[in-house]
Amino acid sequence: MTYKYQLIFLGDINNNACNTIKVRFFDKIHSIGLRDNMFEIIYNETFERKYSNKQPSFVFYFGNLNHSEKDIDILKVLLDNGDAILPIYFGDNFEAEVPKIIHVMNGRQYIADHIEKYINYAFESMRLLRENRKLFISYRRTDSSAVANQLFDAFVRNNYDVFLDTYSINPAKNFQEELHHRMTDCDVLIQLYTNDFKNSKWCNEEIISANQKQIGVVEIIWPDCTPDIHNLLCEPIQLTQKMFMNEDFHNGSCCITEECIENIVNAVESVRARNLAARQDNLVGEFVEEARKQGRQLIQEYRYLVETLKDDIIRLFIPAIGIPQSYDCFDSLRFRKLLDNEKIELFLIYDDLRIRKKWVEHLEWLNESLEVKTIKKKDFELWLKNN
Repeated sequence: MTYKYQLIFLGDINNNACNTIKVRFFDKIHSIGLRDNMFEIIYNETFERKYSNKQPSFVFYFGNLNHSEKDIDILKVLLDNGDAILPIYFGDNFEAEVPKIIHVMNGRQYIADHIEKYINYAFESMRLLRENRKLFISYRRTDSSAVANQLFDAFVRNNYDVFLDTYSINPAKNFQEELHHRMTDCDVLIQLYTNDFKNSKWCNEEIISANQKQIGVVEIIWPDCTPDIHNLLCEPIQLTQKMFMNEDFHNGSCCITEECIENIVNAVESVRARNLAARQDNLVGEFVEEARKQGRQLIQEYRYLVETLKDDIIRLFIPAIGIPQSYDCFDSLRFRKLLDNEKIELFLIYDDLRIRKKWVEHLEWLNESLEVKTIKKKDFELWLKNN
């Protein structure tokens, strides 16, 4: 099955705003080197047939005074699945244009000059911006270094931030610790599965670590290699001799064809879409479920969870997939300005599995100094009980 990013249009879609946003969205997709076939466009009439709760989604809901309760059943499904919804209204009364079940959401009044902002909300939610599209390439230099470099260049052209040890690790760093740490921050792991590589301890460790973190694994299998049982946990791509330049695959300088590279890029995009949804659902879903157990209600907006407390205090919980950075804490402060509310409390939620201990300690130290606090996944239950 090919996994795609789902762009969903609901409400009053027969207006210029809907069409303009869709056209401008794909203009931006093309400008950063992505392809149309990575996305599934879904409307109310195709929702039941095309929608999957296992793929990353973003929803534009367009308001209308005469159709304010349109597509309620679909909205209930999307809200239950924790999908991000951006309500857009056109008049002066937000609540008069959109269904009651999304009144709690932070809608946007349509302004033609703000279309780029609306599109960026979708990009941020799907993690399609450059700094968020991260890839890890693992290989043995003795027999696949040239192919690793080919893939590095190809994925950089496709708007990925690529981790390759030749380029990415400072010589002064602890190599194995740094590899685990960097892999935690990636969306997809590519393994160049050669005979030398498959016999290494690191090969199996990577797959175990990636599956613990729900990171997608794509194995590029050399023609003379036979997949092992652990390959069942990966997306395999079996290479043939004809996929190599001059049909030579027996040395580190061998290269694969451009057609083969393009097929690998497409496969990685599919795996990324699937696993991004799984990681987001796991992190957000576990936090929401723990809150429900304790009788608390959270609403999912386009990039965060919202909890409303007494005295008009609002808490925003922002999921950080991968490794939270100090900049993420700083960047989160913009939500306070965006929502024009000084009573907003901000939190980053994240999974600390396989993140370096010193980095977790750094984040805990930042908790004492910054307005934005971090909450580890393993602490969700305790934090919600005490706060």
